[in-house]
Amino acid sequence: MNKLAPSRLLHRLRHTRIENKGLKLLSLLLAVLLFFLSRQPTTDMRMVGVPIEYRVSPGIEIGGDVEQKVSVYLSGPRNIVRSLIPNQLPVIADLSNKEPGERIVQLKTDESALPDNVKVLKIEPASIRIHLEPTVTKRVKVEAQFGGQIAEGREIYLVKLTPGEVEIEGPQSRVNKIDHVLTETVNLDGRKADFQTSVEVEVPQDSLRVNTQGPINLSVHIGEQRVKRRFANTPVRWLDKNSKGRLLTKTVDVEVYGPKSAVDALRPSDLRVEVKTTGLPANATTLHPDVQLHTNAEKKLEFTVIPNEVKVKR
Repeated sequence: MNKLAPSRLLHRLRHTRIENKGLKLLSLLLAVLLFFLSRQPTTDMRMVGVPIEYRVSPGIEIGGDVEQKVSVYLSGPRNIVRSLIPNQLPVIADLSNKEPGERIVQLKTDESALPDNVKVLKIEPASIRIHLEPTVTKRVKVEAQFGGQIAEGREIYLVKLTPGEVEIEGPQSRVNKIDHVLTETVNLDGRKADFQTSVEVEVPQDSLRVNTQGPINLSVHIGEQRVKRRFANTPVRWLDKNSKGRLLTKTVDVEVYGPKSAVDALRPSDLRVEVKTTGLPANATTLHPDVQLHTNAEKKLEFTVIPNEVKVKR
């Protein structure tokens, strides 16, 4: 066995004694720090704007407006209490065992989320009244929502949404009041031709949800601005008139609706108002006229005949 020299043995003993002294000093400092922390003055404080966490059973919804935030009175070490923020103190409204109807629930805090030595003295208000309703679903129409102005001299001819309906979900009373939902706003500024885009649905209330997945495909057809023009005293032609027949209504007015350039270019001679008696009962004396266009005239026109019936004697 190797024996240490007296000088080396003495050195080791001194070194061990120094290390032990260092550990003892560190332990003493920690003890003093903990003592001062434990002796820190306590204070009471009111914290406002603490959010409420609502817990409900599946298939149950909160109907109507509810309290969103409350005040919480705290007591604890001054520095710790003053460092807390509202979101660190969840207040719970546990409705998980409640049936639909008017209910009162006592508010409580999650004690496990509180720092050591901090206590909740009271919550204000201590309880709240809640109206619970069953969750329901419903299919409703989707309507496009536009902003801005299309190019001058143009107008929207047709708006198509695919799908045209979505399923919404939420509290029964609120779902029952909804018959349609809107898309997000689509900007029309400067638009002068057809276009397509994808849009999302805007939910009118936070308590409602859209179950239909995916965006809505929006198609907008834009064309030349349309106008109306009236052609008075347009002659009526009886195409299959017999030798004894006689027109009692000889002229009608024709109202034309369509693209401005096509309507403006239309001439009275381009319009033919015609009636036929073929296939009608022998005693029929009232006929509905048809409007025919000259072959070179614009086809995208709509016609209204005034009056809409023509009288004949057969």
